[in-house]
Amino acid sequence: MGIFLLMAVPFCAIAQKNVSILVSDSIAAKPMSDAVVRVMPLSRTSKDKGNAMLTDKNGACSFAFNEPVVIHVSYLGYLSLIDTISQPQSKTYSLKKATANIDDVVVTGQYTPGSAKESIYEVKVYTQKDIREKGATNLRETLEGSVDVDLSEDRVFGSGISLQGISGEGVKILVDGVPLVGRNNGILDISQIDMSNIERVEVIKGPMSVTYGTDAMGGVINLITKSSQKEKYDINLKAYYGSVGKYNIGLNGGLNIGKSQLFISGGRNFFAGYSEVDTSRHKDWLPKEQYYANAKYVYNTGKFKIGASLSFMRELMLDRGNLQANTDYAFDVHYLSFRPMATLFATAPIRDYSKIELLVAYTGYYQFVNIYQKNLVTLAEHIQQDQTQDTSSFHDIIARAVYTLTSRDKKISFLGGIDVDQEFSHQTLIQGTDQSMGDYAVFTSALWKPIVGLQIQPGARFSYNTRYSSPLIPSINIKYDFAKYFLLRASYGIGYRAPSLQELFLSFHDSNHNLNGNPNLQPEKSNSVNLEFAVQFWKNDHVFKLSNTGFFNQINNKIDYILTDASSSPVTYQYFNINSYMTAGGEHLAEYRWKRLALSAGVNYIWYQVTLGQNSPQRLISPDATFKAGYKIPVAEIGISVYYKYTGKKFLYSLVNGNADEQGYIYSYNTLNVSLTRNFWKDRIQLTCGAKNLLNVTNVGTNGVVPFGHDAGTGEMINMGRNYFVSLNLHYAK
Repeated sequence: MGIFLLMAVPFCAIAQKNVSILVSDSIAAKPMSDAVVRVMPLSRTSKDKGNAMLTDKNGACSFAFNEPVVIHVSYLGYLSLIDTISQPQSKTYSLKKATANIDDVVVTGQYTPGSAKESIYEVKVYTQKDIREKGATNLRETLEGSVDVDLSEDRVFGSGISLQGISGEGVKILVDGVPLVGRNNGILDISQIDMSNIERVEVIKGPMSVTYGTDAMGGVINLITKSSQKEKYDINLKAYYGSVGKYNIGLNGGLNIGKSQLFISGGRNFFAGYSEVDTSRHKDWLPKEQYYANAKYVYNTGKFKIGASLSFMRELMLDRGNLQANTDYAFDVHYLSFRPMATLFATAPIRDYSKIELLVAYTGYYQFVNIYQKNLVTLAEHIQQDQTQDTSSFHDIIARAVYTLTSRDKKISFLGGIDVDQEFSHQTLIQGTDQSMGDYAVFTSALWKPIVGLQIQPGARFSYNTRYSSPLIPSINIKYDFAKYFLLRASYGIGYRAPSLQELFLSFHDSNHNLNGNPNLQPEKSNSVNLEFAVQFWKNDHVFKLSNTGFFNQINNKIDYILTDASSSPVTYQYFNINSYMTAGGEHLAEYRWKRLALSAGVNYIWYQVTLGQNSPQRLISPDATFKAGYKIPVAEIGISVYYKYTGKKFLYSLVNGNADEQGYIYSYNTLNVSLTRNFWKDRIQLTCGAKNLLNVTNVGTNGVVPFGHDAGTGEMINMGRNYFVSLNLHYAK
């Protein structure tokens, strides 16, 4: 959809002639209605100020010609064209998509927003287009199928993530730079994070501890919400249906009034639950219902910006039990969760080449676990007072100030900041019930550009933790662009992470888990190296990119759960310091784009070496591979996307009864997704349909070790089975 202007200048003359203009899409070769054609007199002495018109449904318009003019043709989302007409003649203009060869703008870890290619970090961006093509409704589905991301699933704790073989507390998840809290067993359930108000997702792999703190050893995932729009108002109504029992609906909109912009969104996500063989009330994938609401206000003068945002999520998940023998009732477990967030932010220039950014935020997480006895005849239910109930709450208050200074020649930039992070928790299932931890830090880095194409960025962070002594955390990043087509990145960083309150004091026991904390845990310390070599070249409409990355992570005292009693039911785990945990590997990715065609293929492999106590190291190599193909049929305007991923075997390890270690793995598997997209009514209606998990892979077997949260022989939960979906977006802007 576009909003277009046409200024056709009438000229005073005895005889006027008409000039016809035709505007079309360069790839689809289809007429573009409502395109902008501005016509201005070439002579500066002309008294005419111009006029405006829009192209019709055939992409055509005309104007009276009497003297040479300048033509400016534009359309939202396309590159503009400028031409000069010196005599009356018909003209045809073909516009190219503006996003064809433009890098995505990123903000995570940057001094100032810039393109992903110019960033000193390797940043992977998932745009709204990527989210839509996948039919993704939450963060898990957005990242699913990526070659460098491993996902895990626990029927109660939800979906976890791993980057470069580092998972749990080692990966920091942010929304507009504010970390989310409320991890269970180190898992922050990314299936709870709705994508309706998310503009893009930025992923940086490798240690980001200098900028984002101690729990960013494996990388950061930053979800960026919408903060600006050109239109006066923008309204989107979204609906989603999935054949596994998903029914989602949401509404979001934006209002632009001068220097003020307001964005709101809200909706409901419903999942009926799924089991591969549905023979009872009990589901392998628990049914859940989510309600969410978001609001964001931004006041932007162009230099000074201030704003506030609020968000809220409520989720009810049900673990329905089977009918008790010789009775008419069953026991159901209700998991009720709330996730509130409030943020105040401001950016202000100090001088022409410096600015200060301020942020104050509160993030919370509440979970209430109650056991109900439900009569399956009358449907009456009541809480079982004699059963253990759990009430958990997490509160995190964050204050952050960052000052950035750039030299007039832009060869040197300096960044300094202060971080204050105070965490409180209340849990009936942790020792002492109420616990708190504070982390206060100062950090700094400098970006030096000694020659064209070369960037060097050293950095350091010093923090004070109220429970553990914290070391100085240094890092250095180097980026070099040479010979126009080649890029080299290298980084080294030291990471540090204090144990979380849950890891220290948790005591969680239900029908699926036996998990104990460990108050004797020691902090994690790591050394990490990352390398990337990339080449990109293009000719006409052909674009080819080849990227090769390598990494090495060595973590001492890594905190993980270890199987300590295999005879219990469920088996018992306890948090434990692993003596040495190492991952090394690389990724090779090739991409090709040509007009309507986009192809990419990637291979990723991780080598694990784990030493438990004084035992011999355990080792495993885990390979992954992906392939993606996208093509847009020119006549039908239907986009076809195919996603395939081979997930190699994944490492499992344990320390049985505190002395003998065991090694195992999850077997490899394949996933295949296909989607079709089509826009209607000048892009106001966006329809996506397709199939997920076409190969119908649900549970995958294991060898040697029982996966966490599962009984022996059940294997690892992977997907919900073959799923057909339809996603509809009604979009209107003016």
